[in-house]
Amino acid sequence: MTNRAHIETLWSLEGKHAVVTGVSTGSIGEGIARTLAAAGATVVVSDIRDNGLGEIAKDIGGTAVVADLTDESQTKALIASGPTVDVLVNNAGSYFDVGPILKQSSDSWRRAMDNNITTCYNASRAAARRMVDAGKGGSIVNISSVDGLLPCMGTGYDTAKAAVIQFTRSLAVDLAPHYIRVNNIAPGAVMVETLRKMQAGELPPLWPADTEPTGLMNPITKIRSANIPLGRRGTPDDIGNAVLFLASEASSYVTGVTLPVDGGWLLI
Repeated sequence: MTNRAHIETLWSLEGKHAVVTGVSTGSIGEGIARTLAAAGATVVVSDIRDNGLGEIAKDIGGTAVVADLTDESQTKALIASGPTVDVLVNNAGSYFDVGPILKQSSDSWRRAMDNNITTCYNASRAAARRMVDAGKGGSIVNISSVDGLLPCMGTGYDTAKAAVIQFTRSLAVDLAPHYIRVNNIAPGAVMVETLRKMQAGELPPLWPADTEPTGLMNPITKIRSANIPLGRRGTPDDIGNAVLFLASEASSYVTGVTLPVDGGWLLI
């Protein structure tokens, strides 16, 4: 019988241990980590450097681990840092290697792949091993982007985010016999601290200024960003709430899906 207590139990992460990657002040990762902690999980937060990482961990009663997830040994150490892993959120990534292919170096392409899909692979493999050994199942939630569904930011970034979507589908089938669910969220236009600093001129603009003609970042893309159907940009908490659904028992029969959390950005 469904009642309030049952609903609360479905959404609770009490007693669960989560790892969230790509966590820094004002980021999507921070929103995710705070939401999972509020739902009762013990959270290990990680980033390649301590951009407020320690303060976030302290605030939510979690643990901070600085790690480069393109490095397999550092990734394994991160995943082994807690007593167990029930939830992994692969949020680590970078959108700095953007722009048209005529301006993109081979090193930039490799960085886009390493930072956005190799990190996801390394952490998922290590966490899946721990989940299988524990025999309790688990949930892996990947974070891609709407740019993995509609080209926008450049061949490197867009391709890497599309790879995360297919990686999610393949891994969901791969790990299903172990009751490990794998899902993906594709955020839309979310205002994070890095983008705020770019708009304020505190950081260089994301898109190269001296570029050759390209169909990317075109007027249609700009119209989408300026006319989101729900009338606002997303917040890190919006993404955190969606992750909670996919991490909790509320989605116990959901695996292999990509959930756009974009205010309708993909509709126009």
